[in-house]
Amino acid sequence: MKIFINPGHSVNVGEDPGACYNGVREADICLNIGRRVENYLRAVGCEVKLFQYDGLQEICADANAWNADLFVSIHCNAADNPQAHGTETFYSYGSSAGKTLAKCIQTQIVNSIGTFNRRVEDRGFAVLVGTAMPAVLVETAFISNPTEAKLLVDREDDFARAIARGVTDFLCAQNPLPDVVDTSKKNCEKMSAHFHESEFVCPCCGTGHVKPRLIELLEELRTELGDNPIHINSGYRCPNHNEEVGGVANSQHVFGNAADITIPLVGFNRAKKAAERLDFDGIGFYPPIGKDPAWFLHVDIRSGGIGDRVTWEG
Repeated sequence: MKIFINPGHSVNVGEDPGACYNGVREADICLNIGRRVENYLRAVGCEVKLFQYDGLQEICADANAWNADLFVSIHCNAADNPQAHGTETFYSYGSSAGKTLAKCIQTQIVNSIGTFNRRVEDRGFAVLVGTAMPAVLVETAFISNPTEAKLLVDREDDFARAIARGVTDFLCAQNPLPDVVDTSKKNCEKMSAHFHESEFVCPCCGTGHVKPRLIELLEELRTELGDNPIHINSGYRCPNHNEEVGGVANSQHVFGNAADITIPLVGFNRAKKAAERLDFDGIGFYPPIGKDPAWFLHVDIRSGGIGDRVTWEG
């Protein structure tokens, strides 16, 4: 999947820096957020190109020539009224895919950062109508509002994570299993230095879907734990098997996003702390109970493995 990231305006001398309020420039904030989005999307296996320039025709031409699958332009809003606030995301006229992408990004920003939900609407902006792929323009917050200007500076990483999660939400909505290793078809036993396809297949039908990012994080966890072996109790589950074992309908196991694991030579508390240091998006803790020494961890990458953490204890 090829994602084109366009931080709005330009930081170059003599070019348009965008809105300038409260001691900060739009182009600087957008570039900082855009670079972080680029890193997060690369981490989940996307091919990303970042291009900041104040020439709109050149931006569109570059995205089209690169044959991007998605286009995301990042901006800060501004108004004469310094009290104006909130987030809004725009898509091109008549683009249903663009509308879905805009909603995904808007929802993630509003829910995770708490900005006011202004709207998701279609517009005829040059970068939206001049690009040949689903495209959105994100107005993250109002740089002209002193409170939101500070929010944009202080929480650049949170905005970036939210935009990246919005993109991965869109990809999952289009295809429940993007960028997977299909272990029933791939003629390769070894998926990484220490994990094999046989460890992740569904026990009832022998098929399996595993996201590469999950394997990467499991390798990182093994390293964190002094290279002690990790045992996979449950990897991929087909919908039928998931129902049989009492899993929820939208279990991350069904999407190849999750594994239930034990580390035989490592204690529960040490394994828990190590997992929390990594970018798992979901961690379920199932500690020993009473005299029963058995325990396991559930780990998943429901947001693409960028560390937007949900935890629980079973």
